[in-house]
Amino acid sequence: MQQVKYYIILSLLLGAFFSCTRDFLEKPPSVDITEDTIFSKLRNAETFLFDVYGNSIPSGLPTGWSNSSSGGIVAGVLAAACDEGDIADSWPGANRFNEGQWNANDNPEDDFNTHYKAIRKANIFMERIDGVPDASGEYKAQLKAEARFLRALQYFELVKRYGGVPIVDKRLLNSDNLKLPRNKFEECINFIIGDCDAAVAALPAAQTGFLRGRITKGAVLALKSRVLLYAASPLFNSAASYVTTTDATATLVGYHNYDAARWQKAADAAKALLDWAPAGSCRLITEFGADKNYEYAWSQPDNAEIILANKSNGWWGIYSDYFNFTMPVNIYGGWYGISVPLNFVKLYEKKTGGAQTWPQSGDNANAMYASLDPRFAQSVGYNGSNWNSEVGAVQMYIKADGKPALHGGDRGGGQWLHKFLPRNVTWSTYGATINWPVFRLAEFYLNYAEALNEAQGPVTEVYAAVNTIRARSGMPAISGKTKEEMRTAIRNERSVELAFEEHRYWDVRRWKIAGDEGIMNGKMYGLRLKPITGSSEFHFDQVVFEQRVWNDKMYLYPFPNTEIYKQYIV
Repeated sequence: MQQVKYYIILSLLLGAFFSCTRDFLEKPPSVDITEDTIFSKLRNAETFLFDVYGNSIPSGLPTGWSNSSSGGIVAGVLAAACDEGDIADSWPGANRFNEGQWNANDNPEDDFNTHYKAIRKANIFMERIDGVPDASGEYKAQLKAEARFLRALQYFELVKRYGGVPIVDKRLLNSDNLKLPRNKFEECINFIIGDCDAAVAALPAAQTGFLRGRITKGAVLALKSRVLLYAASPLFNSAASYVTTTDATATLVGYHNYDAARWQKAADAAKALLDWAPAGSCRLITEFGADKNYEYAWSQPDNAEIILANKSNGWWGIYSDYFNFTMPVNIYGGWYGISVPLNFVKLYEKKTGGAQTWPQSGDNANAMYASLDPRFAQSVGYNGSNWNSEVGAVQMYIKADGKPALHGGDRGGGQWLHKFLPRNVTWSTYGATINWPVFRLAEFYLNYAEALNEAQGPVTEVYAAVNTIRARSGMPAISGKTKEEMRTAIRNERSVELAFEEHRYWDVRRWKIAGDEGIMNGKMYGLRLKPITGSSEFHFDQVVFEQRVWNDKMYLYPFPNTEIYKQYIV
């Protein structure tokens, strides 16, 4: 591969400020709003910062129709672009990933330029906030730390997609050299961690009431943990790159060597987050019972498990599109729904522990579902399960005329995504607001277990972390594993606990297993269900509904051709 240098373009950076001054503050007739106006008083400056929040905090819930205006992926959720889900209609963006029909001209998951627009806004804020007259030095330091975190978060969003990118740590002007080279992967990771370390001291341990959603120490520690975990993972922490490279280009997409100490750093960062949790009034939800704890943790806004959530959208802002995209046709007039392939369902163990065995055919579909890990029923709608008080039990079988009782039943079959559609949401009540969980405490028990197992093997602390997560959902403790067996167990636990929260899509990439059969490549299975005459049970057959496409070059995204065509890549 030819050595590559990436250069930020003048139009991208200079246009960002002028758009952001209009984004957050409407301009009354005859009043000019300038940068000096914005930073002349605290209230204006805070509003500018909240605009940076709006451009920086991710959301997996779709609220628009493009990759720059919406969470998830165009017209869907990211779960549908990996083995967690499938969209029954052909046109949404997730299917372009599943079919391998995406490229540098058409990436329905990400808009490269929006990251740098947010970074520029954060840089402007950090440069100007000290000059705001009506704020204390302590509060200015906090606000600057919030902006620094948002910049770090945006760089992580870039690096996990593209590898090394140009680092812009100040506002760029016409007089600056705007042809900035692409930084090495390691330099980007160090820059992100440096921002986290610089920000954490000035931030409060927790935010309460209407301030929930503002950055805390916990959010910074959470980002640091996730960044170091990704950096230590096989995709990046390896002497061999995911594609053939020269020595020079290899350092743009990873470290170009393996160092076990990176796993220990990731473990230490996760432990720091877990140690912070009590001070941040953050804890796992355990008080509602094994059949409700997990659902409460994702359905109840501002619950004690949430470290940071996206709170920028009201109920209708999310559900006007999320309902359309995720509800099957037979439920509230949804457009197509998102089914859950059997490939992913197989990751749910039996309630008694150990893998569930799914034969090619059987006459006990309902019993098979009922025997699964309680987290399955709390996040997946399946044949005969209760959708909510208004819809009641959903039927997902093949009728006598050969047509599915629920639209799309001939694809993922008897399982449909229910997570993020709380049961108190009905067509008549609209009874919930959902905030996308950017960081949830359960993740960091699993981050700690994974990193420590790779660094030291299955020591006592590894078992304790994994079993803490399992216990709150009534799952039996695991024990007696080798390092390799524990790696598999942790990955499985992570996939189930963090299902549909935009982890699996990235996890299978950083583990470098996306190309394995049945994950993001090869045959995807559903269940074809038929009622058994004279019985409450259903017959099932495994069926292949799709053959998905993977190429290892997909582990990282290509830089958009709109940038390449500017001819600053040499």
